[in-house]
Amino acid sequence: MQQNEAGQNRRISRRDFLRGAAVATGVLAVAACTPIAPGATSSPAAGSAAPAAEKPKITVWTSATFTTDADALQDEQITGWCAENGVELDLSRFAGDAIRPNWQAAFESRQFPDIGNIPQEDLAKFILTDVMLETTDLVEALNEKEGGYTNGAYGAGRTPDGKHWSVPSFSSTEIFYVRKDKLDEKGLDIPETWEDVLATAKEITVPGEFWGWGTQIGTPSWDSEVAFTSKLWSYGGKTWDENSQPAIDSEETRTTINLLKDAWDAGVVPPDAAIWDDSGNNKAYLTGIVGMVFNTGSILRAMQADDPDLLDRTAVIPIPKGPKGRFCSGYNYQWGGFNKTEHPEVVRGLLEYLFAPEQLRPYYEAGGGNLLPVYKDMINDEMWQDPYRKVLAEMIADTYSQGNPGLTTPWVLDAWIDHTMVKMLGRVLFDDWDNDKAIEEANAALTKWYDDWQTRLQG
Repeated sequence: MQQNEAGQNRRISRRDFLRGAAVATGVLAVAACTPIAPGATSSPAAGSAAPAAEKPKITVWTSATFTTDADALQDEQITGWCAENGVELDLSRFAGDAIRPNWQAAFESRQFPDIGNIPQEDLAKFILTDVMLETTDLVEALNEKEGGYTNGAYGAGRTPDGKHWSVPSFSSTEIFYVRKDKLDEKGLDIPETWEDVLATAKEITVPGEFWGWGTQIGTPSWDSEVAFTSKLWSYGGKTWDENSQPAIDSEETRTTINLLKDAWDAGVVPPDAAIWDDSGNNKAYLTGIVGMVFNTGSILRAMQADDPDLLDRTAVIPIPKGPKGRFCSGYNYQWGGFNKTEHPEVVRGLLEYLFAPEQLRPYYEAGGGNLLPVYKDMINDEMWQDPYRKVLAEMIADTYSQGNPGLTTPWVLDAWIDHTMVKMLGRVLFDDWDNDKAIEEANAALTKWYDDWQTRLQG
């Protein structure tokens, strides 16, 4: 994919809409709300002035997105709510990854803002170290609106005990691109399952010239881990269980590996796919050398802007499914409050206001389709009826965070950063290991990540 996830400090912003607008570093905007002065609560003594009521003050941290109009609208919503509720506000919107050092410093010093949008790699760490404000009642109340939250959004900040520690804001997902003209030449239907993809790829591949499937399989691409996990879930497998403990040793894992080994051995995947970075399959599809790829909306936007002819020859569809259904490893972005706040009810009030459908609907509209909804029924809104936007929006229901079916914990993310799943796949594809040996190595790596974090959290 075009947006590179490489590096620990960039994991939350691998999608172009999370960093395209920010070309500078540092704080983009710091807004102060001028609150409405509350009325006097008692009559002053004769000859003396009434003391001014102390106004609650909160600090809000957030980061810029690719959609500057949406950022501006959200800033207006925050400042407006504060003004109406007599709250003094210190709002900082940071450019791109400039927020990362601030979160790191806050964690080390335990000096957090009152509220902010929490990077995925930090959310579970903050939850596990008991610095977050519980949001269970708030999330459950919001979950009654607009058909409720999608499964991925609902579970992103939820611990196994059923408690919530954040509030969903927007989502991102992947879709599938297919050269329908190549399929038409062979009289083939659009693939619906991963087995269909493999069979179709074998039919449309022209050795040395055109490859049927541009799947991500190498460690230079962070998206390879996303692609593998999505397939694994669709076969009923998982990397981690609901308690965030290793669960990779399964027949479903072997089935997923075998699918990709079959594709590699059959020559339907370009030979240089093993060294692609995240732009690899974008370039392969846009230059016309592969027939099918799994990607975000970035390829769609590129075709709309620069190659409408290729778009006319492309079917843009939900990602294929497996025996257990359709699953996508994606992102469900979250906001949360910190329990050090002196004004927890103010924090809860702002979260409830900001992420209710009434505020999110215009926020998504200002985002122009780049910020995907977290409420199920919102995909029925007019803005999502455009055929391409509709494919993206409908995939949200099947999109889950990396830790699925549990919390995306720090050890889940460390294993992801280390390419644990893709290293396992590579052992079979490139090193001629059998499945059992490769899975044993991967399981040992996952176990080490898990054990190391238990020691750190208990220390």
